[in-house]
Amino acid sequence: MMNKRTHSLAALLAASALILSSACSSGNNGESGGNSTAAPSNSGAPGESSAPAADMDPLGKYDPPIEVSVVGTTGTNVLFAEGESIDDNIMTRKYLEILGIQFKNEWVSDASQSLEKLNLAINTNNIPDISKVDLNQLSRMINQEQLADLTEVYETYASPLLRKALEYGGGAGFAPAKKDGKIYGMPVPNDYYENVAIMYIRKDWLDKLGLQPPKTIDELYEVATAFAERDPDGNGKADTYGIALDNALGMAFDGVATAYKAYRATWVQDDGGQLAYGSIQPQMKDALAKLSELYASKAIDQEFGAKEWGKAADDVGAGKGGIYFGAFWQPLYPLQTTMTHTPDSDWNAYPIPVSADGSLVPKRPNNVFSWMVASKDMDHPEALIKSMNLWAEMWIEGGQYNDLFYKEIQGNEKYAGKEIHQYAKPYFFDDPGKNMVIGEQFKEAVDKNDGSLVTHPDGIWKWNAYKNNEPNGWAYYKYLLESESVLAQYGDSFVHESFLGAPTETMAKRQASLNKLEVETFTKIIMGKADIAEFDKFASDWKSLGGDDITKEVNAWAAEQQ
Repeated sequence: MMNKRTHSLAALLAASALILSSACSSGNNGESGGNSTAAPSNSGAPGESSAPAADMDPLGKYDPPIEVSVVGTTGTNVLFAEGESIDDNIMTRKYLEILGIQFKNEWVSDASQSLEKLNLAINTNNIPDISKVDLNQLSRMINQEQLADLTEVYETYASPLLRKALEYGGGAGFAPAKKDGKIYGMPVPNDYYENVAIMYIRKDWLDKLGLQPPKTIDELYEVATAFAERDPDGNGKADTYGIALDNALGMAFDGVATAYKAYRATWVQDDGGQLAYGSIQPQMKDALAKLSELYASKAIDQEFGAKEWGKAADDVGAGKGGIYFGAFWQPLYPLQTTMTHTPDSDWNAYPIPVSADGSLVPKRPNNVFSWMVASKDMDHPEALIKSMNLWAEMWIEGGQYNDLFYKEIQGNEKYAGKEIHQYAKPYFFDDPGKNMVIGEQFKEAVDKNDGSLVTHPDGIWKWNAYKNNEPNGWAYYKYLLESESVLAQYGDSFVHESFLGAPTETMAKRQASLNKLEVETFTKIIMGKADIAEFDKFASDWKSLGGDDITKEVNAWAAEQQ
C-alpha cells in the first residue's frame, strides 16, 4: 500500500560493477538500437529455437512479442478506469508497447483466496510463468525443483536502478531465495523501515489532560492510564483506553518490549555470537511483567485478546484508543479515520519508550515478505528481470520513464482514486529508500515554505495533495514529516532479524504450533490469566517441542554464511 525510505542517497548500494548498456541510447519506447547479442531460447524440441530471441538490453523489446502468464488478484482497492480491466489496461499495454511482453492472467482470484489458489497450483505443478510467492511457497518450490535459476539472467539483464532497489541494505532479501549459490527468486522489497514501530499519540488528549508525551515506560504507564481513567474524549463515559493492542501481539507489544531490550519472534545474536530466539530470552519475562501491569491498570485495551488487527485499528479510528504503535504509513490508516468521527482530533508521532539506561534500539523486521519466481519451463525467464526493470524505470526516482508514470498515468484524472501502482507487472515492488528521501524534502519545503524543493516525482503529488487539502493530504504530511523524522532519530541503531534463510526442516514441521503456543501463553500472562512464572514453562516447552532443534539448524545456517 505504501512505501519507504533511506537515510541518504549516499547510503544506497553502489550500482553493479557490470556495465549494462542503457535503454536511454535506444529508440523510443525502449527499442534497442544497433545489433545486440541474443540469449538462447528454451522453446521447441531440444536443439530447436522457435521463440523470439531476447534482446540483451535491460529494456530491449521482444519482436515479435512474447506471452507471459501471471496470476491476477482482485480486491476492494484494485479498481480500473472505465473501459479497462485486469486483463487489458494502460499498464498491460505499456509493457507490450515498450518491452514486447503480453501478460496473460492464468487465473484471477480475490485476494482472500489467492494463497490457497497458488498453493494448489504448486501442489499440482501447474504454475504460471511468473508468480509472487511467500517464504514457505518459495522454499517448497525450490526444493521441488519447479523454478528457473535466475542467477545468470539477473547478472545479465538487471538494470542499475533495479539493483539499487533489490540490493538495498545489503541484499538480505536474496538469502531465502538462494540454494547452492544459485538465485531462484527476486526479492519484492517494501520500504526499508516497513515494520519499525513508531508511537502515535492523540495530541489533543495529551493537551486536554495536561500531559507530556512519554519518553520512558513509567511515563507511558502514566499517560496510558490517564487515557483510560480521565475521560479524555469528554463524553462522560468510561469508553476509552490508552494502548491499542491486537491478538497477534503486534507493534504495541514490540514498542513496550523494546524498552527491556526484548525482541519477540526474532533471531538475535547472544553474547557468544550464536543465534538465539528472542521470545525465550530473560528480558522477555520483564517485558511481559510490565505489559501485564499495564493491562491490569486498564491502560491496554481490555478486549485485545478477541480483536484481530483490523478490528483493533477500526476501534482506534472510531476514537476509542489514544496510543497506537504502528508503521510509518499508519497516518493513512487507521489514524486519519479518527478525524471522520472527531474532526478536531490530532495524532503526533513520537519515538517508542527508551530503555532504563536511556538507549533506544528498536526492532527492524525484514522488509521483504515475498519473491517473484519464474517457472523452470518458462521460455524466457529473463522477461521477469526486464519487466521489473521497466517498473523500476517508471516508479523509482531517476528512471527514464518517470514522466510516463507520474504524469501520463498517475497524473491522469482518468485514474484518480485508482491504486494504479498495483497494476505494475509482473507485480508491484517499491524503492526501499524512497520515503526517507521524500521526508527530507518535505521538511525543507515546509521550513522554507517552498514546494519546489520537493523534487521526487512520488513526493510532488503528495505535496500537492497536502497543500490543496485533498483526501490523504493530512496523512501524507504526518507520515512524511513526522513519522520519517522519528525514524531518522532512530539512526542506524536497530536489532535486525539475524536468520535470513529459508525455513529449516524443523521449522516446517513445528513452527506453526510453536507460534501458537507463544501467542497463547503471552496473551494469558498479559491478561492476568497466567502468572508471570508461566513464562519459564513456556521457554522450557518451546525448547523441548522443537525449539532446540530449530536453534541448531539456524546456527548451522549461520555458520555456512561465514
